[in-house]
Amino acid sequence: MIDLLNNWMSESTQNFNIIVGITAILFLGSIIALFIIRKKIGQPDERTNAIYLKIISCMFTTQIIMNAIFISLVDRNIEYFRQFFILFQGIVFLIGAIYAFGLYRKEFK
Repeated sequence: MIDLLNNWMSESTQNFNIIVGITAILFLGSIIALFIIRKKIGQPDERTNAIYLKIISCMFTTQIIMNAIFISLVDRNIEYFRQFFILFQGIVFLIGAIYAFGLYRKEFK
């Protein structure tokens, strides 16, 4: 799949820009969602620190899994190494935002 995406991005600059745009929207949207949830959860105390640690633990676990997938699936002569790596980072932040939203709904509603 990564080879197909790499070849598709190599076809034209428009395809490359589409991937970069999707990655940027994914990254920025996830970071904004995490900041909004952080403001809603409130100031750090014993209860909220546990929630923050759960979110960070989920993101770290996802990071380890995504890096393992990235290292095992990506060939060493791939052209757009950085774009795939940043895309995977965006997915990590998206998972963190989804998990934070779920924890917020569970703990505060």
